[in-house]
Amino acid sequence: MEERRRGSGWLGWLVFILFIIAPSILPPLARWLSQQIGRPISTAELLIAIIVLIVVISIGSSLFGALRRASEARDSLSVPKPDDLSRIPTLTPEDVFRVPPPPPEPPRVPLSKTQLPGAPRFEPIIDPRILLIGILGLILMLFTFGVLFLLFNP
Repeated sequence: MEERRRGSGWLGWLVFILFIIAPSILPPLARWLSQQIGRPISTAELLIAIIVLIVVISIGSSLFGALRRASEARDSLSVPKPDDLSRIPTLTPEDVFRVPPPPPEPPRVPLSKTQLPGAPRFEPIIDPRILLIGILGLILMLFTFGVLFLLFNP
């Protein structure tokens, strides 16, 4: 799973940064593109085009990664060689009808010394301290971006 997620993590950050810097960069870029192609382009159209391009890149990279993994898996399958086929043991009728021996019995423990395991303990997946720091950081970040938005947005 780690190998699969390794290559596409930058797309989320790109969209996040795009939404933060879009109000200051996209209007001049939209004006410049409008001058270059001679057709009026709004900032919203440019933002939608960039997001669609990012989604297409993400889908394409996922497909190419899946094709690469499939070809690697297909190449890693080993086909038995004729030498290996000659080494397969042949079965005699005695081997086919022979009953396998029963599995060995576990050792018996006296009932007075048997202890049951304790009740299962709850162990959280995420440490509560890390979760608390993450939530406080998210609140601080939202507050900071809110203040910056109110200060710099006319």
